[in-house]
Amino acid sequence: MDFELSDEQKDVQRAAREFAQGEFDPDLALELDQEGKFPEPLWKKAAQLGFIGIHYPEEFGGQGLGILENLLAIEAFCRVDSGIGSALSTVDVGSEVILKFGSNEQKKQFLTPLTKGERQLSIAFAESEDSRDLTVITTIAEKRMDGYSIHGKKSFVLNASSADSFVTLCKEPREGWITLIVEREKEGIEVHPIDKMGLRMIPFGDLLFKEALVPLGNRIGREGEGLTHVDHCYQALGLKSTAQALGTAQGAFDRAMQYAKQREQFGRKLSQFQAIRHKLADMAVSIEVVRCLTYKAATKYDQDRIDSGFFSVTQLEVGRRLISAVDEALQIFGGYGYISEQAIEHYFRDAWVIGVELGTEEEQKDAIAEIMLGPSQ
Repeated sequence: MDFELSDEQKDVQRAAREFAQGEFDPDLALELDQEGKFPEPLWKKAAQLGFIGIHYPEEFGGQGLGILENLLAIEAFCRVDSGIGSALSTVDVGSEVILKFGSNEQKKQFLTPLTKGERQLSIAFAESEDSRDLTVITTIAEKRMDGYSIHGKKSFVLNASSADSFVTLCKEPREGWITLIVEREKEGIEVHPIDKMGLRMIPFGDLLFKEALVPLGNRIGREGEGLTHVDHCYQALGLKSTAQALGTAQGAFDRAMQYAKQREQFGRKLSQFQAIRHKLADMAVSIEVVRCLTYKAATKYDQDRIDSGFFSVTQLEVGRRLISAVDEALQIFGGYGYISEQAIEHYFRDAWVIGVELGTEEEQKDAIAEIMLGPSQ
């Protein structure tokens, strides 16, 4: 068992880190976070350098690498800035569904523009506060001669106001669960923005479909496969969230370490106090655990050895350690950590949103227990 990254993976990691360090200006990050703006120029540059769709086949504009390489770039981006890094990592949410289940025509039409920074993609699955409870879905797609007519509402949609297309789960009375690619330029789609505490650079909101028309060629896969598409998408999205969490935790640690080495109190550097040294040691251990879990989960995914139980274990532990690491970093900063000019302030807010993306502890524990013990009677 080899735990060492390949030379190619190290090159991806290094290139992503150098790009982020050179382009993610701290003052710009603060401005974008406070104003809730998406970092569009940085997205364009990242696409030009090949960081969007790293794991897509070359024929569709990607580099033909794996999800692990994609996660290495996300980790590097979020380490330099959690907000910008997370925003850049979510511009193609839902693409894994098209990659695995879509036709070649759909891949050319919807994936290639993502890699060029010309279009964005998102998912529209949830309709309730519990984004994973698909039993409450009421969005209907009625089949017509030339396509589908959709009516209903989707909630908590990432990139709601910036995505050009949405991979959307619907019910068709005769076909059952289906997944449609709904294009924004079609009539009958309203966006209702939602403000939030963290990850403010990622537009967020609800979608209202009023007889939105979708051509037949935009149905992904076969009739009745919709829930399978959703499960696959959540697995890929969960992996991306673990990489966001890993990078955010590492970035918080980096800043806490630097601050502890510079800040003096009672005539000594903070880093000379045993309590602070122990906090930093605990953070370093947690981050290394998170890194091992994340890389192993991504490797399983790339080897087509999907392990839902291990993915839940990973998301549970990554979520726990992310919140703990960022909280410890904030304590090391003390009162200064609450000042918005300090990056650790928005790292703290972003971490809680990433934690929600990873799923609640109760949700992940239920998933783990069900795999070990079987469904409860």
